[in-house]
Amino acid sequence: MSKTIVNIDEWKGKKHYLWFTKYPIHYYNVIKSIDITKFYNYIKANNLTFFIPLMYIVNSALNEFEEFRFRQEDGDVFLYDVIHPAYTVMTDDGIFDNCESNYSQNFYSYYDEATNAIAEAKKGVKEDVPYNDDSRFDQYYFTSVPWIDYLSASHPMPLDSDYVPRICWGKYVKDNSMIKITIGIQVSHAFVDGYPLSQAFNRIQEMLDNVGKYLK
Repeated sequence: MSKTIVNIDEWKGKKHYLWFTKYPIHYYNVIKSIDITKFYNYIKANNLTFFIPLMYIVNSALNEFEEFRFRQEDGDVFLYDVIHPAYTVMTDDGIFDNCESNYSQNFYSYYDEATNAIAEAKKGVKEDVPYNDDSRFDQYYFTSVPWIDYLSASHPMPLDSDYVPRICWGKYVKDNSMIKITIGIQVSHAFVDGYPLSQAFNRIQEMLDNVGKYLK
């Protein structure tokens, strides 16, 4: 993992960071309805699963904005070059566990590694393996609730809450000729305010609208 320590005194985000890190709950969650019509038609035509391609699009979009790659570690701020996915998987026992894989700009490398990781995780929960490796900060946490279309969501957080963005989506639904899904992105306000979060949502939509350009 490649990262650079941030000199807080010379950083444009200093005031914002110092203000919101004083808050015991410094994170917030925004949920937006996203048009996935072109994305859905593309993955069906190319015999792709749903979860991994959507995760790749969101992972790729967030990595383009440095605000989503900042992390606090032991009081220091670091900027990571690349953030990787960690995600929930339902095992064959009907219990959820987490697994992880590496980010790659090459979609099919990303797809194959995540597919293998999910297949391994489905075999069952490993009691001696934590849900998330709390020594790693170069990750986004992905999950989905594909059984319901929801309007709001929250995430359980540890008391010493971390700064890892959390992404969740629900069940996709048809709206006339469109297919839509709600995607929620939770971030720390110490690093991400409304403008870069809006940019990220817009970038996700742009990538989904031009899906063939990116899933290759």
